[in-house]
Amino acid sequence: MDTNNIITDISFLYELSLSVGQSLDKKENCKKFLQTLMSRKNLEFGAIWINSYSIPYSENTSGYRAIFSHPHIKLETETIPKSKYLKNCFNNNDSFSIKLTAEVSKAIGFKMKESGNITFFRLQDLGFMVLYSSANNTWSTKEQTKLKNVINKFTISIKACLFHEKSIQDLITISKTQKALEQSKIKAEEANDLKSAFLSNISHEFRTPINSIVGFSNLLSDKNISQEQQDKFVVHISENSHKLLRMINNLLDVSKIDSNQLAIIEEDFNLNRVINDIHTRYLSKIQGKSLKLNFVFPPNSENNILKADKNKFIQIIENLLDNAIKFTQKGSVEIGYYLEKENIPIFYIRDTGVGISQDKQGNIFDLFRQVDGKSTRKFEGSGIGLTLCQKLLNLMNGEIWFDSEENIGSNFYFRLSGKGQVKMDLINDNLIEENVNPLQQITAIEYSRKTVLIAEDVKSNFNYLNSIIELTDAKVIWAKNGKDAIQLCKKDDCKIDLVLMDIKMPEINGLEAIKIIKKYNKNLPIVVQTAFAMNNEREDCINAGADDFITKPIDPRTIIKILKQYL
Repeated sequence: MDTNNIITDISFLYELSLSVGQSLDKKENCKKFLQTLMSRKNLEFGAIWINSYSIPYSENTSGYRAIFSHPHIKLETETIPKSKYLKNCFNNNDSFSIKLTAEVSKAIGFKMKESGNITFFRLQDLGFMVLYSSANNTWSTKEQTKLKNVINKFTISIKACLFHEKSIQDLITISKTQKALEQSKIKAEEANDLKSAFLSNISHEFRTPINSIVGFSNLLSDKNISQEQQDKFVVHISENSHKLLRMINNLLDVSKIDSNQLAIIEEDFNLNRVINDIHTRYLSKIQGKSLKLNFVFPPNSENNILKADKNKFIQIIENLLDNAIKFTQKGSVEIGYYLEKENIPIFYIRDTGVGISQDKQGNIFDLFRQVDGKSTRKFEGSGIGLTLCQKLLNLMNGEIWFDSEENIGSNFYFRLSGKGQVKMDLINDNLIEENVNPLQQITAIEYSRKTVLIAEDVKSNFNYLNSIIELTDAKVIWAKNGKDAIQLCKKDDCKIDLVLMDIKMPEINGLEAIKIIKKYNKNLPIVVQTAFAMNNEREDCINAGADDFITKPIDPRTIIKILKQYL
């Protein structure tokens, strides 16, 4: 035997042995071993497949998966099934060399470009390794036998890598589980604290009216009190009885909704009449307070009929009004609604109260939550009103939303069906003259020499804006779409002083109309009036050339501000 060949073989096997177990990272381990092995015969491709069930936390536990390849020729797939072909090949052999055929290529997902030789080595029960050469550089049976011990050693090192990987992933899973348990514990403790605070608060809220009812009832038995005092006591008893009854009904309704026991009973009713009744009833509640209670209806809405659960509708409005009045010591509270397209009403309750801080706005609809849950809190209340409103509206396929600023006020909106949230400006006290209706403020403005173009495809929306602006004696022109608006503004004798532009219109939409009009008359002020209220929509309008942007529902005070600013 050639001594030089023996020395070369020993040297190679030694080098190959040293490449094993250099890293507990399986890919790094495979790379060092495979590249050393392939360098012996200048092989072009090598890859290692292992049983999928041996890979920690593998989603697919059937077949083989390639964990490493050194490709001059890439694999068609990294996952192959356990075929009968591979099983038969390894039946009596731990290794073998064969010609590369279409059958072999298909079995291992190998993209065959040309013929050559491929050698298989079994990696014990873990999987197998393949080495490919297009130049027919193959491993003889004798060479394969010499490699067996080193390959077994390599297989053990891969098992060690997989065990290490599993250990790390187990630790990560344990850590995640512990964190999840800790979070669950914190949430459970928080929920328990919230329930305790809620029960303590609700006990206080129940006892307060009960104390008045019992106390004044006892005083009524005193025959020495005057009729005037008796009448006052009866009023106190009545008010506190209604307050107690409403709290009980709210609690029962929340419970019924959660257990799917609350039925919705729809009926037709006159919308303005119901809201007017609520307004009249609540005027007595604000007597003695420096507070105005206003209501705003759309024009020509006297006969608007709403099909809904009347009692639930009233319950929602009363809960929102109670909150608005409770948190507003001075200024105004306003209730109203605005008709969207297809005459779908959006209701709103606005106030100039204490507002809600940003850090509290995320949980005001949560049960057992209050903006101020301390025993020293300034405002009374059970803390379930907003939760009930949201649950009732969800039951009716509606929605509720709000915007608020601390020490400025809050706007709450709701709709009984559909989706799409719009927002109004918070009430600006600078626009409110004491004890003066906003429509009366408009009549004090005189714009008889001015012309306002309203681009609006919905007639009721035009009628609303027109009914306000015409009080100033300004001339109003109606464009039913963007195309008409452009033509009116392009006229040589155009004497339009202000354009109120809707965005969603037929023919040509508002954005395109603004761009075209501004090309002809860049000094003509165009104010967008739209139900689209997202920040990017405002940006799009300003970028198109709009001078200002107001969102529906539009308050009469906002119209005053716009007219004063641009006329």
